[in-house]
Amino acid sequence: MRAVKILLGALLALLGVILFLRWLSGRRSLPCPTWLSGLLENPWTDNFAGTEATLERIGLRPGQRVLEVGPGPGRLLIPAARRVQPGGEVVGLDIQPGMLSMLQARADRAGLTNLTAVLGDASRPNFPPGSFDVIYMVTVLGEIPDKEAALRHCYSALRPGGQLSITEILPDPHYQLTGRVRQIADAAGFSFEASYGPLHFRTLNFTKPDPIESQSHG
Repeated sequence: MRAVKILLGALLALLGVILFLRWLSGRRSLPCPTWLSGLLENPWTDNFAGTEATLERIGLRPGQRVLEVGPGPGRLLIPAARRVQPGGEVVGLDIQPGMLSMLQARADRAGLTNLTAVLGDASRPNFPPGSFDVIYMVTVLGEIPDKEAALRHCYSALRPGGQLSITEILPDPHYQLTGRVRQIADAAGFSFEASYGPLHFRTLNFTKPDPIESQSHG
């Protein structure tokens, strides 16, 4: 009986931490701390968080210019840089200098010359309009206080016809429900394209409408 009470107490404490983090993330940016980067870079995380499956859902192709918002030390961006070769380029935008230092060091060790690490805030303008073919976020949207502004800037930074991909994975405390993601993306001007995976590992893809293509089909 004592063990059951201890377990219930631990679960309640964990739930309290998760709820507190979700409340706090609506008021300030709460990215994964640099000192916890080891949790993001190991074989177990690759398997659990579906690194290859996520990249397959995003559908990167050679020659594309790609932005990852919140790449951390590069669990996804390093293999993404290889996928867009030859002729492609990837950019990682992160608010933490420490994460970017690790990302750049990993890219250098891997001999990748098509990866650029950029320090900046996702909810403020960082890139000229039409800079990218694809922008993606993985367990990052919930960490951004002004999610609406972040997706508006993604919309601007994408070329017409470009793709936004957002992946949410449980038990991330900042997990965003599918309906909420679609609501914010719709308000930013995106068109829903496709959904992949079960609720605990969900990828939503959106497109920025291309006026010229729309006219040709009209």
